[in-house]
Amino acid sequence: MSAVLLVSTFIALVSLGNAVKLPSAFTRCNPADEQCIIQAISNTFQKYTTGLPQLGLASLDPLRIDEMDIVQGEGPVNIELNFKNVDIIGFKDVIVKKAKGFTANPNVMEINLEVPLASLVGDYKIKGKVLILPIQGEGVSNLTMANCNFVMKWNGALQKRSDGKEYYQMNKIKATLDTTRFYTELTNLFNGDKALGENMNMFLNENWQDILKELKPAIISSFAKVFRAIITNVFDNVPYNELFLP
Repeated sequence: MSAVLLVSTFIALVSLGNAVKLPSAFTRCNPADEQCIIQAISNTFQKYTTGLPQLGLASLDPLRIDEMDIVQGEGPVNIELNFKNVDIIGFKDVIVKKAKGFTANPNVMEINLEVPLASLVGDYKIKGKVLILPIQGEGVSNLTMANCNFVMKWNGALQKRSDGKEYYQMNKIKATLDTTRFYTELTNLFNGDKALGENMNMFLNENWQDILKELKPAIISSFAKVFRAIITNVFDNVPYNELFLP
């Protein structure tokens, strides 16, 4: 069984039902003006870090994930890893590298984000085996990725609603993730045995490439679900043409 991840109520999103207007400070561009759109997305992360009430968006940094489960049943990493009250920290420093497909008649869209340090911090519980070693514990975790490069690509189409306006409906989304380093810190491993816990954390960080290879599908799925929710909430509540200059 490959890595499986479940995320529930990971961000406080509100389906507003009716069209809403974006804040006056929201950066608008001409359709397909990639450089302007890149800047607009960057401005959104920087200006609305604490959220955007008009769209029902909670904080963008930290981003809260209430529950996240990683179950890896085969291969060198065989674990059940449960997270609760996890915050994703670092997206206020995001660098938008690419934003394609935001045209007047959109179909496929793509965004490339780069984050210097992206951390997942919260409560965890783990049991299983990592490479050749058994692992178990329950405490606070900090998983940090350096130079995190995240690419999302999705398709969709405009759909007219009862209000006579067209909204972009997102369909399937695919994502990739690369990082130059993956750091792990798990407190209270092995029922608080300090020596065993320190040795296991050292082992995890020395073998980060092998471990990340196994966990990457689940981490990608987590990030994709969070950002799908953010993007969909904007598209669901704002008519597509109102996202751009008239």
